[in-house]
Order: sequence, then C-alpha cells, then structure tokens
Amino acid sequence: MKVIDPQSATLTNIEVLAYLTANPPRRPPNPPPNSRHWVPNPDLRDHNTVVKEIHNYVHRISPHLLNYPRYVHEETLQRLQQQQQQDQQQQAVQLRPSPQPTEPTPMDIAIRELITKLQPYGLTKGEVLMIINLGIGLDKPSQTTQPQNTTTQDQETNAEAMENGEDVSGGGAVAETAEPEGGAGEGQEEEAVTQEDDDYGARALLDTVIEEREERLSNEDITAILAIIRETLGKRDR
Repeated sequence: MKVIDPQSATLTNIEVLAYLTANPPRRPPNPPPNSRHWVPNPDLRDHNTVVKEIHNYVHRISPHLLNYPRYVHEETLQRLQQQQQQDQQQQAVQLRPSPQPTEPTPMDIAIRELITKLQPYGLTKGEVLMIINLGIGLDKPSQTTQPQNTTTQDQETNAEAMENGEDVSGGGAVAETAEPEGGAGEGQEEEAVTQEDDDYGARALLDTVIEEREERLSNEDITAILAIIRETLGKRDR
C-alpha cells in the first residue's frame, strides 16, 4: 500500500494499521548528559503517542482486524524483528527506513476483491469502509477460515463438549438409537435456523450501516453481501 495524497486519502483502519506497522516511529535521540527541558529534534513524542494509541485501539476495541488476511509483507516483518533486536543491544543507533516491497499484500488483494464484488450492489465508499472497519459478518469464523484466536475458541468448544458429554453420559445410547428415526431432516433444519441466528446480528448491523437498506437491497442481496465479505476478508493467507 502506498499513500499518494495524505491530505485527502481515506483509509480503512486495517490500512492505517498496516502502514504504521510497516513504518514504525523512529526512536528519539538520547538527551545529552546533564540536560534539562531538552526537546529532541525532530520532536516525535506526540507522533509516537498517537501510534501507540492506535495499536491499543486495535487490540482492545477492534481485535477482529487482527484476524484479517496478512497486511504486512514477510520481508517487512523480518526487518522489524531485526531492528528490535538491534535496538535492544544498541539503543542509540538510528536506522534509516528501508524501502517497502511494491507487491500487494494478501489484505490489499482482499480489499480489491471485496470492492469489485460489491460494485453490483451500489454501496457507497463510506458504507464499504464501515463494513471493513467493523468486520461485519466475521464475528464467528466460517469453516474455511482459521483466525488467530483458534486456540481459545477450541478450548471453549472442547470445554462445552465435555460438559455436555458429562450431562448426557447416562443416556447416550438412547440418543444414538433415536437419531436415525427422524434425524437427518431435523438436523438440516436446525443448521438452517442456527445460520439465520448467527447472521441476525450482522444483518442488523448492515441495516444501520447501509442507508435506506430496505429500499435499496433485498434480503437475498444482504445474504450475498455477507457471503462476499466472508469470502474475501475471511481468508487467512499467510
């Protein structure tokens, strides 16, 4: 990603995070000995504070952004790790930022695909930007995605399964013998109802993001939009 005009560019939160991650703030020079009220030149203290607050916002308020496709090049990550190691060894060393790779990241490709596939639905730029910022439809990972919090979710799922197994341990054989009588059709209906329940929050959120949604888009369009969001932003190419 390259910011052409910083004064007029409109970026999503994930693009801001990608830019600040790939271009971390420089360390200020060490003050001279026995100096009071010393001001570094250039004075980047306010800038460093803003960068820190943005990272805190992402991790505390919008952690779903961290589950998006990779937004930083692997070469950049390796360079940042080397810089951190050098900073720990030599705090006074000032490193000149190296040129960024020009090829797009998986997140860049995902945003392009999302915008292209959403064009037939006539969404405005602000509406698409809000969809990306809020991660609408990505509250629960689909079967094809592997979010970073997979370990925590797996632990919770296993704990619930163990509790359910303990509760029904005395009647497991009865449940297994009763399932084939009616079970396939009822299971499919339950899955459909569960999917609708999972999408209820996303649909309600889209109603607030998309202006005059009921007049512009049908329920089938909303279903297709949610599928596009999960297909593009739900990818975890690493």
